[in-house]
Amino acid sequence: MKEGKNLLMVNVSGQDRPGITATLTRVLIEHNVEVVDIEQASLQNLLGLYLLLDLSKASDSKDSVIKDLLFEASKLNLTLNFRFFSPNEVLALNQRNLYVLTHFGGTHALAELSRILGEENVNIEMISSLAHHDALSVEMILNVNSASSLSRLKQQIMVKSHELNIDLALQKMEAYRKNKRLIFFDMDSTLVDMEIIDEMARRAGVYREVSRITEKAMRGDFDFEESLIQRVALIKGLAVSELTEIRNNMRLSQGVEELTTTLRWLGYKLGVITGGFDFFSDYLKEKLGFDFAFANKLEIKNGVLTGRIVGPIIDAAQKARIVNQTSCDQGILLDQTVVVGDGANDALMLGQAGLGIAYNAKKGVDRAANVSLGRSRLKNILYLLGVTEEDIKEALQV
Repeated sequence: MKEGKNLLMVNVSGQDRPGITATLTRVLIEHNVEVVDIEQASLQNLLGLYLLLDLSKASDSKDSVIKDLLFEASKLNLTLNFRFFSPNEVLALNQRNLYVLTHFGGTHALAELSRILGEENVNIEMISSLAHHDALSVEMILNVNSASSLSRLKQQIMVKSHELNIDLALQKMEAYRKNKRLIFFDMDSTLVDMEIIDEMARRAGVYREVSRITEKAMRGDFDFEESLIQRVALIKGLAVSELTEIRNNMRLSQGVEELTTTLRWLGYKLGVITGGFDFFSDYLKEKLGFDFAFANKLEIKNGVLTGRIVGPIIDAAQKARIVNQTSCDQGILLDQTVVVGDGANDALMLGQAGLGIAYNAKKGVDRAANVSLGRSRLKNILYLLGVTEEDIKEALQV
């Protein structure tokens, strides 16, 4: 910002109507005044218009510019306030570290989150809301330059989202503005509302043993690769006919078909990436029209499971590598990539994605994510991506 600039901040408020911006900018043109920054909001027909003006090349005096703006505002029955800005003040504004906090909750949620932001010295620069058929989302633009600790801020609002049972997202402004193009879903307890290996174990008569190992692995208390090897060994001898019956009766999580149909219609690339098994993920890929499916391959001989896995095991590190490699192969930035998962095995890929969504996640998993979603609320992903109810309707009608 050049020191020679003569900067004026103008704040216009009052009853909104068509033609206000046109009238005021006409005055600016007449005086050869440049608009450096502008922001406008209208709530229930009440206007808030903010203009940062550069008067350094104005054809008339500052007083003349202000007088004409006040005159036009008065004719429109508007209130106009102003003050001069120094270049250093504007430079500080331009160097803000901005985040976008989106949450689905009412006044209580707004009050609780605002309290946390205040305690962490975070300034709310803008608040807006958008009503959906079954939800109200509130978007807050935050300046975190003076925040005590970003990691503590994130942890506190994630914990609060669980306490209030609301969905919440915290994204850097730059990443938020980048249109997402690729989305990966975990399979078990994410795309499908079940743990498939537990159902396999139930049919093999070893449910209690397998379920205990699964729970430890999902919490991160047990090495995933070793836990998977042990669980698959326990279900040795299970017939393919049993797998087929499980596959045909898989319960999709609430909202999955609506979500994926809309994303496909919008041109997203979709994939499933799981520490589960290809017998089920390949079926989901075809059923939901996905572009990719990555999973562990069960060894099958003579129509039954051998109790072994073929090829390298897809663990947390391999999931992250696959997300990275796929986005690279598709020419898509990681900032434009979304990952949805629920367990410790998803933490690495959640952390590297532009939008990491912890869905009904196990304790601690949302530390790696920037979104926390509750069970049966997958549709809220669409709203976080800026998709409207009208978009969803149109997608589902195609």
